[in-house]
Amino acid sequence: NNCIKKIAAANNTWKYSPHVEDKVNKLIKKNNTETFTISVTDVTQFLNKWNRNDFEMVQSIPSQNALVIKCNARFFANNIIPDNEVLYADIYVNPSTEIQLIGYNRSLNKINLTNEIMPAANGNGIIIGIKEKLMDITDIDLQKRINTSTIASAELDNHATVIATLAGGAGNSFYTGKGLAWKCRFYSSTYSNLFPDDGNLLLQNNVTVQNHSYGTIIQNFYGVETVAYDAQTFQNKNIVHIFSSGNKGQEATTQGNYANINGFANLTGNFKMAKNIMTVAATDTAGLIAPFSSAGPLYDGRMAPQIAALGPNGTSDAAALVSGAAAILQQVYKDSNSVLPTAATVKAILYNSADDVAAKGIDYKSGFGALNIFKAIKLIEQRKYENNQLAQNESWVKNIIIPAQAANLKITLCWTDTAALLLNNKALVNDIDIELTETASGNKYFPWVLSNFSNIDSLKLLPKRKRDSLNTAEQISIDFPSAGQYQIKIIGKQIQTISKQAFSIAYSWDSTNVLSFTNPINADDVDRNEDEKLAIKWSVAVLDTNAVGNLAITYNNGATWQPITSSIKLIKQQYKWTIPDTATRAKLKMDCSFGTFFSKDFIIAPVTKLNIAFLCKDSMQLSWNPHVYASSYILSTLLDSAYMKNIVTTSDTSIVLQRTNNVRNIFTIQPSLSNGLWATKSASVDIRSQGVNCYYKTLLADIDGSNVNVMLELSTTINIDSVQFEKINELGVVIEKIEKQMMITNQFIYNTKDRNPTAGRNYYRAKIFLKNGTSFYSEIASVISNGDKFIFIYPNPTRLNQPINYQVKEVVGKLDFIIYDIQGRLLRTQSIATIGKIETKNLAAGIFVFKIVNDNGTVLDTGKFLITN
Repeated sequence: NNCIKKIAAANNTWKYSPHVEDKVNKLIKKNNTETFTISVTDVTQFLNKWNRNDFEMVQSIPSQNALVIKCNARFFANNIIPDNEVLYADIYVNPSTEIQLIGYNRSLNKINLTNEIMPAANGNGIIIGIKEKLMDITDIDLQKRINTSTIASAELDNHATVIATLAGGAGNSFYTGKGLAWKCRFYSSTYSNLFPDDGNLLLQNNVTVQNHSYGTIIQNFYGVETVAYDAQTFQNKNIVHIFSSGNKGQEATTQGNYANINGFANLTGNFKMAKNIMTVAATDTAGLIAPFSSAGPLYDGRMAPQIAALGPNGTSDAAALVSGAAAILQQVYKDSNSVLPTAATVKAILYNSADDVAAKGIDYKSGFGALNIFKAIKLIEQRKYENNQLAQNESWVKNIIIPAQAANLKITLCWTDTAALLLNNKALVNDIDIELTETASGNKYFPWVLSNFSNIDSLKLLPKRKRDSLNTAEQISIDFPSAGQYQIKIIGKQIQTISKQAFSIAYSWDSTNVLSFTNPINADDVDRNEDEKLAIKWSVAVLDTNAVGNLAITYNNGATWQPITSSIKLIKQQYKWTIPDTATRAKLKMDCSFGTFFSKDFIIAPVTKLNIAFLCKDSMQLSWNPHVYASSYILSTLLDSAYMKNIVTTSDTSIVLQRTNNVRNIFTIQPSLSNGLWATKSASVDIRSQGVNCYYKTLLADIDGSNVNVMLELSTTINIDSVQFEKINELGVVIEKIEKQMMITNQFIYNTKDRNPTAGRNYYRAKIFLKNGTSFYSEIASVISNGDKFIFIYPNPTRLNQPINYQVKEVVGKLDFIIYDIQGRLLRTQSIATIGKIETKNLAAGIFVFKIVNDNGTVLDTGKFLITN
């Protein structure tokens, strides 16, 4: 009796996504044309009803019963929307990559630790899809690993290359070019199609991870693309779709329950509302959530993003790192189980191993926390995961024993749900629950749940333990659990659309009072050229948040220790330290109340730099700076492989290679150290792009007043005896030898002057004499000189309507170039500078006289020029 009923005429506006009706009405008033996405009952039936001249077909996606069309807004509202075949309509928004430069730090997300401790965890055998524009197939960190794709974009874009490199770059260029899954392969597809790529095509091409580092605008509804992604992932439960959350973290949505709340509910694109995907937030180089990173909740109150990672260029790059991590987990899991993990298993492991960032516990900025790929791999190796399925009201239990002095117990539940109805107000369909019971006490623990009330203060609240009825991922955690038996219970709370709901769990715990250094791990982590400040990092769990330690370093294998800092709180887990400008071996030590802990030995030294000494037709010489601990050096090159191959080991700091039939162009050098540690490889060098010729880099000729200065820059002084400069004519005949033959010292630059250049173009070369008696010429350098003339003009003669170039020795005040015909009649006057052009338009063919006059009326030079037909 207390209900309020409203009766109104039925219309078709229910088909619009939120707030699109208002936008369409504005377009109608302006009589604009727009691109629309529509969902129909059947694509073929819909198209058969309409004349193709009524609208422009942009895209047809029959597998999703969807179309993208372009037409007049009034026609769309009056004709397309009323069609009974049409179920949904939205304005199409072009995707864009999500970039914002913030830097790079491989110690975050434990990337360096994984590369060092677990080199076999590298994504081998996994294919990562990159859905955007085309990556550069010639990039040396990606070459020979990009599979053929029929749905790739035709447009090359550097962003796609960067994303692929972060996910799985080979590291051929330098250590900064090494991605997580550095032995994966890639499959490219275009993001001009905002719907999922054809599922069968992805299966045929073995794509099991797909990266989506793009967004559109802030949207908060369960749209047609959302349904499509949830449907595809439910059908193919192995594929992991990973999206950037977006770079609009400081903005507010205009839609739905969370309208006008700054800093929340601002993910970019309705496809990011899907429940079976992962969305990724970005952290800065300090490990803090970047302010620009888009946050949840999603339209129905679900938590998003689900995980965070380092975003060197925004959430785009954060998603790429998580894509690489997912590929590694698939590889490691398959290596031990002979089958791929489901996407639910991958997500459970990633979420369970994540490090807490932002607010304590789960939150709308970082989800379950920041990626920790090292801990995720360890979880698989320790087999701390389970996969099973449940019917309605059915329960599954597992008992685990928690040892004494345990910390950070976490259990994470994930499942892949069937798609909800289009524009449904709640995405979850099949709901399962997790509970944890301490057997001895009977204490029950429920998952953490965030407040989703549409108020900024509510959205900032810390999570509470209770039943979760919204998300497809739930997590229970206890900071310091009591020792003993615990029972994990999974309950089929609401299984509506299928007989059995599959699920995955992952669980783990740490030990208190155990400290381990996580950075630096190897020489790549200590590069003063990259950053003079090193973040010394450690992981530790302590009951006492005020526990402190004393950090020290040794340079002599522990004989003496130098303090770095004292009484630092252990829970900070890092300390910024200025790297000394030295070359040495080092080790760190942390003294605290529960023990003394040491880092691995590591090297502090300048990164070896590879140089090209000379590059001749038959041979070349490479050289490099010596390393303080090197016993030998390993030279590598790119041959027929996707990765650098070792070709030579030498104890010298240079090497001469023959170039006969040599296709090797890219090289790198790595010191092999006598102390058993390893040093950083040099950045790779492409011999074709270093500007080095046969024993020299450049020969330059420049005007120096009334003289010409000729400069030769050598690339090496090794094996060179002397150099002679020569002036030649355009045919290469020697006119004169300039000064005497110069003997080579340790310097690389040699100069001479031509004090009598002729008016016009002058040509020079250098003759280089080697110590073995042979010699060769450099390239020819040329320069235009005025000689003894105030002005030199060229070309002379010139052709009809073609300008004449000029240069003058010096400009004092205003100069005019005055042109007369052969009878002495004034034709035109043009102001001139030091260098420029004289226009000859509308002058007939013939001989002309010119004068150069300054502002005092003084004639500085005269001459003639000829115009020919």
